[in-house]
Amino acid sequence: MKVLFVATVRSHIGQFHMPFIEELKKHGCEVHGAYKDNSADKPGLDTSSLDKVFEVPFSRSPYSTSNIKAYKVLKKIISENNYDVIHCHTPMGAVVTRLAAKKARKNGTKVIYTAHGFHFYNGASKKNWLLFYPVEKYLAKYTDCLITINQEDYDLAKEKNFKTKKICLVNGVGVDISKFHSVTPEEKAQLRDEYGYKQDDILMIYPANLTSGKNHIMLFRAVKEILNEHKNIKLLCPGQTELIDEYTSSVNTLGIADNVEFLGYRRDIEKLAALSDVSVSASNREGLPVNIIEAMAIGNAIVATDVRGNRDLVKDGVNGFIVKLDDYKDMANKICALVENPKLINDFGKQNLEMVKDYSTSSVLDQMVDVYKDLDLL
Repeated sequence: MKVLFVATVRSHIGQFHMPFIEELKKHGCEVHGAYKDNSADKPGLDTSSLDKVFEVPFSRSPYSTSNIKAYKVLKKIISENNYDVIHCHTPMGAVVTRLAAKKARKNGTKVIYTAHGFHFYNGASKKNWLLFYPVEKYLAKYTDCLITINQEDYDLAKEKNFKTKKICLVNGVGVDISKFHSVTPEEKAQLRDEYGYKQDDILMIYPANLTSGKNHIMLFRAVKEILNEHKNIKLLCPGQTELIDEYTSSVNTLGIADNVEFLGYRRDIEKLAALSDVSVSASNREGLPVNIIEAMAIGNAIVATDVRGNRDLVKDGVNGFIVKLDDYKDMANKICALVENPKLINDFGKQNLEMVKDYSTSSVLDQMVDVYKDLDLL
């Protein structure tokens, strides 16, 4: 069987889909990739398991004319390679792919779309609903299987009667729990020494690109509040630094520059999370956030905003706390409640180590293989 994986950028395939691509190859599949190469921004991702790669000039913006060229390039790739399956990801990558694959689909090619979080959701702007919802509803009829990764998207696709042949719910992209795992107190202390942190530092981590959607400002304000009680608080912010100037200005204005560290794009999140006390998320919206699943695998307690994706993973008072979006005072209070109660951190951590098993790479691979088998592809 010949499979084409498509996404707007290379890093999406490299970060999230290589385990399943390798699983497909174990089943005797030939797997190609089509995307825009962004290796300069996110280096170090191994996509060598792909048998063939095509450069496609995608743009994430729905208004960019680059996507017209991407459509033509992709249509040519599809027509020349006779794929059995085309599996697309990312909003614009999936829109362009399904339009380009219409003829191939009539000839028997199966088209699968994994939605990593619809842009229309409960609480989304009217603009998002007007722009993205009609497009997805229309393209559903050119989709043989829609894979959703959170309950809200799954329920919405069912409720709105999307005309795709199958709608499935899969637990995200999976996290390697042999890489992300709990550490002993001694190992944690050693990591802190290695990275230059004090043993009595209170460390929070939020691995997320510095974009408006990730809502770091809420956490900056929470840090300001926490400093009234705990002077040794630090917020670690690994991620691409798109808004670094704005955020640097914000922490300076708030007087918390010494308590917030912008770490840039990192490949050692498992160590940074393991040396931290609490994992946090202030995001405005999520699909099914990998950073929270990674925190669960480490055994960290979590404080996260009450948005789609986060609430699929964090059960309030069970494995962490859920707080209202932009309620930075409650965020601060919940973080203080944790750092002042080591037993609660430990109890939440134990729950996470158990709950994360359903989101492990091996569990998700089994789910994905079942989806392909259900489509008579394996």
